Amino acid sequence: MKRLSCLILLAALAVSCGPSRHTIHVEMRHPSKSGIEFTGKNVAVVHLENDNPYSNGLTEGMADGLAYSLEQEYGTGEGSVGIYRMRVIPGGVYSSRDTLVNLLIDTGSDVVFVVDTLATGAITMGGATSVASATVRDSSFISTGNLPFTMKLYCFDAMNKDEKVYSFSGSSVAVPFAYSDGAQSAAVIRERAIASLPELGFEAGVTLSSSFKAQWKHEQYSVVYFETPQWLRALDYAEMYEWKLAMDIWLQLLDTNDMLKRSCAAYNLAVATYMLGDYDLASEWLDRSDADNELPLSDALRKRIDARK
Repeated sequence: MKRLSCLILLAALAVSCGPSRHTIHVEMRHPSKSGIEFTGKNVAVVHLENDNPYSNGLTEGMADGLAYSLEQEYGTGEGSVGIYRMRVIPGGVYSSRDTLVNLLIDTGSDVVFVVDTLATGAITMGGATSVASATVRDSSFISTGNLPFTMKLYCFDAMNKDEKVYSFSGSSVAVPFAYSDGAQSAAVIRERAIASLPELGFEAGVTLSSSFKAQWKHEQYSVVYFETPQWLRALDYAEMYEWKLAMDIWLQLLDTNDMLKRSCAAYNLAVATYMLGDYDLASEWLDRSDADNELPLSDALRKRIDARK
């Protein structure tokens, strides 16, 4: 009976010596619906100008709205996305790669957008209607109208290995407005309506930016650990997404002749550097882990790393 107890104890110790797996749930940022990744890149927005005041008002606002929304989405700060106005050149092909490369050089950016001049229909303005709570006499009436337009947007990412020019187009109807005292002429109302177009364009630019905002997806990742204080402390940091603190411990745990433990520490470092966005370094850590002892989890992580590079 004593011998059987000893055998059971030895079996339990053998099991406890192996690593355990812990699943961490995270929300991971993925490229936008457009397929373009903007994180860490310098972005510029160029809007083209011609002799059409309706087109110019809307494209100016669109450029402002698009730049503002990208700054908000990627946390680059107000004014970090450059906005440029450029006179359209007759016969210019603004959807061509060569043209956009030149604009990249001129603006010093990694990614450039071009808001092309709009094809606009005839503007129509309705009659003046009274405003319920006007504060000044000149704004006691409002006239609204309709302005159909078709827009084209081009984008080129110099850091994208495909070197593809992305094109986007669509049609909509702007609703210009003009405040008055109800006695202004149709010409004055039209001029005031034109002045409202940049504001409407801004709203359209913000809406347009939805195609370029990052997508967030729920994903699960695994780290491995042993039942010792150092491994468990690193696991606690990983669970709190304190990846750099966890890495400090896993780097220390590399200092061992135990190839399995060394492989596990390197694997965890690959997970951490992947979470921090350094995919090349993550790949190097996974290579080092596989060289010591390829873990069952390695192949799945490598596919995720390669998909990001």
